[in-house]
Amino acid sequence: MGFAQKSALMRGAAVGAAIGLFAAPAVAQSCLGTAEALNLTPEQATDIGGRGLTFGFLTNNQSDDFSRTLVASAEAFAGELGVELVVNNSDFDANTQLSQFDALVQRGVDGIFLTAVDAGSIGQAVRRANQADIPVFIVGGAPARGEVISVMNAASYQGSFDATAALMERIGAPNAQIAILGIPFALQTIRDREKGVLDAVGAAGGQIISLQSDFSQDRLLELATNVIQANPDLGGIVATWSLAVNAATEAVAQSGRDIPIAGYDSEAPGYMQFHSGETNIVALSGQQAALQGRAALEGLSQAILGAELCEEIITPNLLVTAENFEEMWAVQYPAATPPWDN
Repeated sequence: MGFAQKSALMRGAAVGAAIGLFAAPAVAQSCLGTAEALNLTPEQATDIGGRGLTFGFLTNNQSDDFSRTLVASAEAFAGELGVELVVNNSDFDANTQLSQFDALVQRGVDGIFLTAVDAGSIGQAVRRANQADIPVFIVGGAPARGEVISVMNAASYQGSFDATAALMERIGAPNAQIAILGIPFALQTIRDREKGVLDAVGAAGGQIISLQSDFSQDRLLELATNVIQANPDLGGIVATWSLAVNAATEAVAQSGRDIPIAGYDSEAPGYMQFHSGETNIVALSGQQAALQGRAALEGLSQAILGAELCEEIITPNLLVTAENFEEMWAVQYPAATPPWDN
């Protein structure tokens, strides 16, 4: 089966997973284990809205579309519910996030959800929230210590594997040399992305020649440029987060070489690359930030109402390609104007 056929199948599966058409047979369980299961009934929403609740949201950054969409979705749903949402951005600084977390605990908010900078250091703050009986919901990676009501993750491993597999099929040559550009987060979800890349490259008989990471797009551009210049036989680049995708795309364009790219995170610049009709990007794996932002608030609300959440809640990723990018935009960024229409 060729990539075009596989892409069509994966496109249908991705949309189906996003809207529930391809759900597995229902299995009875006492905990709430999917974003859909967290949905509040109208009666529950009215109950929550009448309690005068305040939730805190600690985001590790707002430099990419995923984080901005996560915040915007949470803010919009908080407005619908009638709860106050206090948003703090740590800009990738673990100490700043700890201070912000402690300030929310001292304020006595009714619940906290966050995307952590560092799973190790945030554990001590989670324990302080536990002592204050404040429920904590984490998006992205479990803390090293402390109890959370649930950890919500995108399908990090599978998303990276699928995008990288599409890249390797496009390359179609044995022993292809692959470079990875990543993000230096000490979180399991990031390790899962990297493992997905490694497994897909290994399954196709390729070899990893470089794995480098940084928080800065400028530094990532420098790293990508250097690896392209140092490796005349470079077969492809896999970028494991949005700013790395942008950096890889720019570095390849500046090099003048035809080096294919796959990435984790499908954001506006990547979509515009597909829309241009002339891009080296083969496939991008898209997280559903809008879905996660709403689900995090619903998870906190369900916990306050006495429900038990499953230990982990996985939201499906979307495989975005030149063939399906318009359809995937509507799923990933509902109600948002496509960037090519601006």
